[in-house]
Amino acid sequence: MRLTKTTGAKVARFVFSWHNIALNRPAVATNPNDSAYNWAHADKQVQAAANNGLQPLVTIMKAPPWAHQPNKKNPEVTRYPDAPAYGDFAEAAAKRYNGTFIPPGATEPLPRVRWWMAWNEPNRKYFLLPQFVGTKVESAVIYRRLVNEFAEGVRAGDPDGRNLVVAGGLAPLGVTGSPAPIRFMRQLFKGKVSFDVWSHHPYTSGGPRHKAAGSGNIALGNLPTMRKLLYANVRAGQVNTKKKVQFWVTEFSWDTKPPDRHRYALPMGLHARWTAEALYRMWKQGVSVVIWFKVRDNPFRTSPYQSGFYTARGARKRSLRAFRFPTVAFRQPGRIRIWGRTPTSTPGKVVIQIRIGKRWRNLTRLRANGNGIFQGSVKTPYRSGLIRARHRTETSLGFSLTPVPNRYVNPFGCGGGLPCQ
Repeated sequence: MRLTKTTGAKVARFVFSWHNIALNRPAVATNPNDSAYNWAHADKQVQAAANNGLQPLVTIMKAPPWAHQPNKKNPEVTRYPDAPAYGDFAEAAAKRYNGTFIPPGATEPLPRVRWWMAWNEPNRKYFLLPQFVGTKVESAVIYRRLVNEFAEGVRAGDPDGRNLVVAGGLAPLGVTGSPAPIRFMRQLFKGKVSFDVWSHHPYTSGGPRHKAAGSGNIALGNLPTMRKLLYANVRAGQVNTKKKVQFWVTEFSWDTKPPDRHRYALPMGLHARWTAEALYRMWKQGVSVVIWFKVRDNPFRTSPYQSGFYTARGARKRSLRAFRFPTVAFRQPGRIRIWGRTPTSTPGKVVIQIRIGKRWRNLTRLRANGNGIFQGSVKTPYRSGLIRARHRTETSLGFSLTPVPNRYVNPFGCGGGLPCQ
């Protein structure tokens, strides 16, 4: 959580395992004090987030054995989960972390959690089964029941109506045995769904403008397609909410090389450039929250995840500054278009500079809004060089005006059980 705070983030996403907290069936499932519940690890996560000034985004997933159908082939994967039981557990969690709940033996209430996410990548067969019954996307039907019960529970445990229910969190591609996100959404919205935020995981096998091939797949470059479908269903009254529906990205990243040895992982410099531009491309599509996976690399030999802003040993990567203070610039006829976000999303004046040769020169000044976003267009004859921003005592990385061609990458590279090429 301390490392997360250094990135300028305001949000930390983590998982409550329903399976681990409620391994045995509770007598009164909506009561957070029921003796069947073990909240010890969950309490530590929420408290650590609060201690570091971070808003928790809690994902609840993985049903305990008593709350889903037997799955002999793969007992670790939830099959036909009990949706009402899921909603009851969500209510118990929301009550426990409503900002007023004092657990037995404590003297102060636990911190408040306002953002609750229903499941993770429900269009993947390793998170939810079955995915298909014949040609029907059964996972979307199951998920609709889950989300609706989850939303009812989260809202029942909310003392002031400020909780947000996050749905979706879809994997970006359709693969054998699992549907593409657009196909999943079309089946999902055949009935009404209760949520306040729709989220997605647009992992991309290319640069920030890369579009995934294949019908219904949604990488970064395809986000307009998902956004259009989402808000068409909002307008049609298929989303049950009293709030303005938001669009979030709750998981995204690319691996870096080093430590990843895969020939398609990103060199450090390109990782930094693409990190900043990815944030811009997502913002441009109306995405208001982005969660990066992960903050720190897992050890290379035991895991394929080397996408953090810190190495496994805690060394800072170049892309940390790109995430904390993203600044991008693009040539236009006679102009340069500039966008960025200040560290910790604070408002104020931002000085834009250009480097020609070895010298940095002031180019213009922009004002960041209440969310730290600054943008503008400046007339200039310059067609090359680096653009950077300065805000208070911090300076962003330089962003080259020379375009970088797209290239194929593997978002997760190799390591652990994935062989390197």
